[in-house]
Amino acid sequence: MDDFEDKKRFEEAIEAGQRNLRAVHLLSNWCSHSEFIRSEGRGMIEAETGLPIGHMGVQCKFVKQSSMLSWLLEDSVYSFYKQNCKHCNQRVPVGFPNILEFVGPREKSAEERNLARKEEERQRKQKQLNRQQERAVLRLSLTLEETFVLDLLDELDQKDIENNDPRLEQLANLAPETFTSKIIEHLLPAVLHEKLPYSMPAAKALIRTELSQAEKLAISVYLINNLEYCPPAIEAILLEAENLSEDDFLKVLYHFVRMAVESPPGMMIGTFERKVLNKGPIQSLFKKRQADICDVVDEYIKDTHRGKFQFSIEIIIASDDDELLLRHIRSIFAKLMRRRTLLPEERKDSSILFFLREAATKCLDRFPDESDKVIQSYLADKDDIGRHEANRAYRSVLRNNYRKKSKIGKTQKIAFRRLLWAAVENPEDSMDDAGQFFRHSWDEFTELAVDNFDDLIGAAATLSEKFEALNKEKIIEINESFLDHLDKSNKRNAIDGLQGALIEWAAIGAKSRGSEGIDDFLQLYRSLPEEQTQMRGNMIAHVSKLLTGIDSLTLVLSDWYRALMDESTLIRARAVQAWENVPYDLVKNFPDLFFEAYSVLLLDQYVMVHQYAVRALSRRSFPEEKRGLVRSRLWNLICYYTQQDKKDNFIVECIDVFSSLCLSDEERKGKIGLLLSNILLILEGSALYDAINRLRFHFDDIPGFVKVALKAIQDKYTRSVSIDDCISVILRAPHDELRNCKDDLQKAFNALKPFKPQQFIEALVYVAALSKCGDNVTANVCLKELLEEIPNDERNTQWKLKAALVTEAASIEHSISVCEPYNDLIEKWNGLTAELEKEYEERAKFRDFPPSFFSES
Repeated sequence: MDDFEDKKRFEEAIEAGQRNLRAVHLLSNWCSHSEFIRSEGRGMIEAETGLPIGHMGVQCKFVKQSSMLSWLLEDSVYSFYKQNCKHCNQRVPVGFPNILEFVGPREKSAEERNLARKEEERQRKQKQLNRQQERAVLRLSLTLEETFVLDLLDELDQKDIENNDPRLEQLANLAPETFTSKIIEHLLPAVLHEKLPYSMPAAKALIRTELSQAEKLAISVYLINNLEYCPPAIEAILLEAENLSEDDFLKVLYHFVRMAVESPPGMMIGTFERKVLNKGPIQSLFKKRQADICDVVDEYIKDTHRGKFQFSIEIIIASDDDELLLRHIRSIFAKLMRRRTLLPEERKDSSILFFLREAATKCLDRFPDESDKVIQSYLADKDDIGRHEANRAYRSVLRNNYRKKSKIGKTQKIAFRRLLWAAVENPEDSMDDAGQFFRHSWDEFTELAVDNFDDLIGAAATLSEKFEALNKEKIIEINESFLDHLDKSNKRNAIDGLQGALIEWAAIGAKSRGSEGIDDFLQLYRSLPEEQTQMRGNMIAHVSKLLTGIDSLTLVLSDWYRALMDESTLIRARAVQAWENVPYDLVKNFPDLFFEAYSVLLLDQYVMVHQYAVRALSRRSFPEEKRGLVRSRLWNLICYYTQQDKKDNFIVECIDVFSSLCLSDEERKGKIGLLLSNILLILEGSALYDAINRLRFHFDDIPGFVKVALKAIQDKYTRSVSIDDCISVILRAPHDELRNCKDDLQKAFNALKPFKPQQFIEALVYVAALSKCGDNVTANVCLKELLEEIPNDERNTQWKLKAALVTEAASIEHSISVCEPYNDLIEKWNGLTAELEKEYEERAKFRDFPPSFFSES
């Protein structure tokens, strides 16, 4: 986010926090039963200032539904007060001041608005009565056919009539003779000078009648200005375009432009259909009034009013005129790249910036040389926002459609080179637009990778120098804090990631040139000095990207072998990493010596090599007949990393690969599977969570895995992320496994005490598991404990009824299993079901809208 936007949002958050702090104090003085609630989590600003910043609300034990959570607590309190507190007889006042400090002014304003609406309604009805009397007088002088129109107007002259009511228009089509001069004279003022319920239907009807050119033009402008883009109106306007008044010309121009441009993303909330663009009207109008339109653009593009400035940019986009675009190319890029100064109020997702970026893309597409020159001149400002917008503009012309050949022209070649060196200039920012483009290679741009092969390799070599500069010891030693160390690590990873991405692009370009390109890539690799391990590692990591068939495999194997046995740990690790990108069809063509060399690296003395080797095996497995080479070595890794001081997520990876590649179904279900579960049971924290998240599907048949899930579901780290996967494992567990976990299930259930509504589903999971394994007695005891601990508040009625219903269902199931009578239990169950249905009906009446959604709030 831009720093000046950060400042604004910081100030807004502080202001909201201060208001919320005051509201919390006033709420605490209002009533002893009122309870302040808020969403979970705390942001950095709140942690720094101590102010309550977030979504907050209020609840009360005498009310079934708490308030909606709002950014401003005042909104939630006011909404809750109107619905529940205003006529409550349970209130216990605490002190002053209280919420009436802000509730009172809001109620006064609401009352004033209600009075204004009532007066407006009274005047509307009086005017409606006047119109009815006027039509009654007019009816005396009309023929029978003409009165049909007045009859229809009487029906349409209602408050709730729809603008698109078609009846008047249909009458004009089917019986045009009814629209005589008297009728037209009566309807014209309703369309042109008044805003009546039937103004729009009348305009649609009149446009199809015999009118003078001036009247038809006025009606057409009215329709267009009211978003009714019907063809007859557009034709009439274009026919009389030279006769439009200045005011009407601007109205028509605005709407014709809106028909031809995309809506900004922020205006498409709730819209599921893509807008159908129609550029014909604006381009026809441009041909007839080109000078006037250019004058409007020249005037508005210099205006400080944001609406006029945005309109000028939209005209440039919609008119699609090269001369107009070229005339304002410098203004477009100036406003965009210097927006910190020229458009300080615009946030990066504003509609003005959306259209400026669209115009910038069009400039680069049409005039690549001129646009590039302008962009480079503004980059001299050394402004981060300017650089960001420049990269964004260059990236916008490198559009790709999945599996479709992209257009590669001069514009794309300029943009690719500019982005390449922009990425190298700022490689430490992993979110930079230029770097982001290269971090994912696109086959559609292979032609650009071929043309810029030398530049890609040169840029990657430059990044090696920047990487080494980060690792150099400083002349003056300064003790680094944890954050300093983390920042330095992030920068190293960003540079390394970008270098790898650029080399991947180079490999794609080399592969497309065949044997000659592969030879060039490998020659560059061989020519690198031994000490440039970072560059060599990234090149060998992408050697598998060069593979297209047996011939290419023959070319790369010798260098790949040497890398697998290299002295450098990093080179060995990156060499095994390359295995994961080998084309599946080529795996069977690899020689035995390669698999043996790979498996030897599972005995390497360094952790990095182990991690890269196991990870590559998880993504590209060995052929089935070669998996015996890695079985014992993977088991050695599992045993080694299970030691007390070495447990981490890597054990889970090793177990996952070992079980999927090296074990048969019988071995998984036998002692080896149980041993793997016991190893997983000693894990803690993130490693334990990773075990459930990674193994939950293909460890269903492993004995003892349910115990791992039950341990994980009680782990603090797992509960801070998600327990859904643990619940899934427990619910899918077979009966035999659950019987071995009765104590663990009870322990997990007891850990939930005191019970909370949001843990109700989790508690039922444990009860269901106990019932599934046949221990109905314990399940009933647990349910009764749950039921007893639910408070008897109004807000907990639904929760209590649900718990009681499940308890009765469990009692019925138990009675059936021990052959006891259960008719009374079924009657009780039916009664609880009826009560729960009533509770649902009551809660269905509660509105679920934010407090500030309605105007009276």
